[in-house]
Amino acid sequence: ETIAVLEFARRSPGVFLRAGGGGYQSGPLPSSSSEKKKVKGAGDIELGETKKQRGLRAGYKVLWGTVPSYLKPSFKRTLARVSRFNAIPCFAADEVMLQQGKCSTDKVSKVPFYVVTVGRFLTEAFTERLATYMDINLVEVPGESREAIEAGLQDARVQMQETQLILRRTEAALRRSLRKFARFETPDGVPGSFFSPVSTWRAALRQERAILNTALKARFGLSLAEIEGWVPAQDKDEFVRVVESELAGRSNVSVRAYSGRPSSSSSKPPTYFPTNSFTGQFQSIVDTYGIAGYKEINPGLFTIVTFPFLFGVMYGDIGHGLFMAAFGIFLVANGEVNEELSRKRQLGEMMEMMHGARFVMLLMGLFGVYCGTIYNDLFSIPVNAFGSRYDKKGFWDSDSEDPYPYGVDPTWYGANNQLMFFNSLKMKLSVILGVTQMTFGIFLGSLNHVYENDYLGLVFEWIPRMLFMCCTFGYMIGIIIYKWTIDWSHSEKAPPNLIQTMIKMFLSPGDVDPSMELYEGQAKVQLYLILVALASVPTMLLAKPLISRFCRAPRHGGGDNEGYTELQQVASEESGLLRKKQKGYGSVSEDADEKKVVVHHAGEGDDEHDEHSFSDVMIHQGIHTIEFVLGCVSNTASYLRLWALSLAHAELSEVFWSKLIVGIGLGGGFGPAGVVVGFGAWFIATFAVLLCMDSMECVLHALRLHWVEFQNKFYRADGYKFEALDFKSAKFILGD
Repeated sequence: ETIAVLEFARRSPGVFLRAGGGGYQSGPLPSSSSEKKKVKGAGDIELGETKKQRGLRAGYKVLWGTVPSYLKPSFKRTLARVSRFNAIPCFAADEVMLQQGKCSTDKVSKVPFYVVTVGRFLTEAFTERLATYMDINLVEVPGESREAIEAGLQDARVQMQETQLILRRTEAALRRSLRKFARFETPDGVPGSFFSPVSTWRAALRQERAILNTALKARFGLSLAEIEGWVPAQDKDEFVRVVESELAGRSNVSVRAYSGRPSSSSSKPPTYFPTNSFTGQFQSIVDTYGIAGYKEINPGLFTIVTFPFLFGVMYGDIGHGLFMAAFGIFLVANGEVNEELSRKRQLGEMMEMMHGARFVMLLMGLFGVYCGTIYNDLFSIPVNAFGSRYDKKGFWDSDSEDPYPYGVDPTWYGANNQLMFFNSLKMKLSVILGVTQMTFGIFLGSLNHVYENDYLGLVFEWIPRMLFMCCTFGYMIGIIIYKWTIDWSHSEKAPPNLIQTMIKMFLSPGDVDPSMELYEGQAKVQLYLILVALASVPTMLLAKPLISRFCRAPRHGGGDNEGYTELQQVASEESGLLRKKQKGYGSVSEDADEKKVVVHHAGEGDDEHDEHSFSDVMIHQGIHTIEFVLGCVSNTASYLRLWALSLAHAELSEVFWSKLIVGIGLGGGFGPAGVVVGFGAWFIATFAVLLCMDSMECVLHALRLHWVEFQNKFYRADGYKFEALDFKSAKFILGD
């Protein structure tokens, strides 16, 4: 910028060169004529031609600098307003690209300028504030002569060259140092084995921070320190041995098993699930929703099967599943290589994500192949592996006694009622799978009740939920399966519409049209099921809160006793060596037998508190009851997405095959060129739409079904994860 301003000053009128550089201001005006003769200099202008006017003198100054091009109009307006039109700016005709700031490599278009002002309208403080606000850089310009400007310009160019040389040498030295730090040979001297000390320094800093954070959780006394924590039960003996060996008998380690209830000095235990590279990927799916509470049923074990299976139901195609399984096998086979690249931060974001889900993708592909064999779908082409049981006209072959042994008969593909058949099949399969998974989720909730000894919730909350689900939607999948077992071709009655059967079951209980009757005694069975389902709703809503209310132990005794006193032992072996005080943790208590007296007054306030607590429990129970009843309906309908996505996948596959392979390649009349073009277009469309976009869509819907429809039946996810302080782990060293 100095060079640009000096070149602009060299081309400027010579009258302003005598005014001095930026920041020059003529001194205070003299009061006497004798002083005027002494201080008369280049920075003053004589006023007028008469003798009287020549005695008057006025100081002026010239400011030189650069201003961004887009701020030039604002700069002119600000100068005019502040100086009351006593400052005259002049800008260079050419713009120059200059560096924006000292610490930035970005360049901005700027214009050199000078400002001539008379008097003291522009103070030095104001010009500095204005320069900061508008990104203006003021430059000192020597004002003796043009030769001085030429000398200053030459000095600036030499200084710039020296600065650039120093920067280049500094950058080269830094690069050499960084290369040296990045490729330190390991102490064992193995050829080609290097490490970076930067990672070691970062690990040391993380270690110090972790030690300090842990120390802040300890309670310190005059000569003692106490710290509490959690250790896996299988490692407690090793933990005691390590601590005692390190402290050489100067510690008192007490390891107690968790009793099921947190003590006064401890919180709820963290959750720890030992996983490996296979199970950890499925456990992360559950942990993304929430961490399980201590010893709560972990859905991660069941997710290993149910998640890829539900994906396969939506993605069922033998060919597409094989592509995904092959890619999963490739990722698994290169797992160690990708793991090493991941540690070096050289794998890439997309590949990192797929490497972390390699086993999930493998199982999704395998289940896609499995469901594709059930649908008998290979790129929308059926596979006649066992021989169709229909003749060429679509009629049942009289010589065939048994149905198609596995999957869908290939004759259904291309039939006039193909879409109607697959709609009915996939819709019923979706409902059966959904109700089965939700019922299994309700069953898992009973294990939580048993572990927590919540038998009141088990009897009056879990059993009504199970009865409601089984008497409504469980009955629906029962009649679906029963209808499949009947050979309606030899029946005198037409097969009933199950949707109408379920609607009439609720609208007219106990009444079934004989022509729509599925089995004998259907009306009575449905009436009893409706009564049980209706009775379970108020049981879920009222039983548990009312029993908890009326069976609660009395808070205080009778007579005139208005309160009671509870003595709590503060200093005891079970609570530790150091005691918690009001203002934090201090030294060991002076009186080891110190007692704490807590007095509770029972009166009208307690009754109001009980009523308030009971109303909260009723509201909480009502919310859960409404959520469960409405959730049974909405969650069952939500499982129909299995049918919708499976049908959409099959239809897209059929369109790509019929329009690109058959329409352009085989039947387009373009010969071999048409086959090549058609196959290329089909492969691109299949890869982009079905293998990428549709697979991601099916993954998202499978996640939704697990997190919302399945896990909310039993999974509270109110825990926190166990994170061990392990300085030797790769996660700690690499800072992942």
